[in-house]
Amino acid sequence: MIVQGGKRYGFEMKLADAPTVTKSMRIALTDLQLSRLFVVYPGARSYPLSDDIEVLSIFDLPARLASLKRKR
Repeated sequence: MIVQGGKRYGFEMKLADAPTVTKSMRIALTDLQLSRLFVVYPGARSYPLSDDIEVLSIFDLPARLASLKRKR
């Protein structure tokens, strides 16, 4: 988890080819009061799973972290 600009962002790592929303993801969003949860996986394509959960390609992680840093 990181905090940027007063918002909390969570990161979960998965080895699955096509991650899906799990109960633990929903619990983490609520318990940690996350603005967004990123599910980082080894695939090539990033895409939304829901309004507050995004599957993030490991290759897109550096750019996403940089964009969060700019949102201060």
